[in-house]
Amino acid sequence: MVELITVMVLIGVLAAFAVPRLMGDSATGAALFGDQVASGLRMAQKSAVARRRTVCVTTTATTLTLRVRTAVGNGSCGNVQLQGITDGLYDSKEAGIVMNGAPPLLLFRPDGTIDDGNGVRLGRVDIAIKGADAIRRTITLDGGTGYVH
Repeated sequence: MVELITVMVLIGVLAAFAVPRLMGDSATGAALFGDQVASGLRMAQKSAVARRRTVCVTTTATTLTLRVRTAVGNGSCGNVQLQGITDGLYDSKEAGIVMNGAPPLLLFRPDGTIDDGNGVRLGRVDIAIKGADAIRRTITLDGGTGYVH
């Protein structure tokens, strides 16, 4: 009887954890990527305000790259990374998990606002994190306040 119960418990554990992984359930991976994207955007906003420098965020479907502008005023961000932030830190690690709706360039300004790189302040921007053809998380940016939620 003890052996039968042990086998049933092991089958239950496998069914709960291993089978969704093997069947390609991307909910966990999408949630992780969504948390990474939100964290990266918050880091950009906080860094821009704290350093009094514009922070440029370049996005693709699977990557988020942060750069800081070292000079005051307008111009490109160049290749200066934020201290402690490396390329690839905010990238999607699983195939099929992508970000939709993010502008290709976001500039987080020292006053806390966000613009599109052409001097136009963004309004509300919704970024969808998709996995397995379903939206798993939505991240909202408020261009007027820089708030990421």
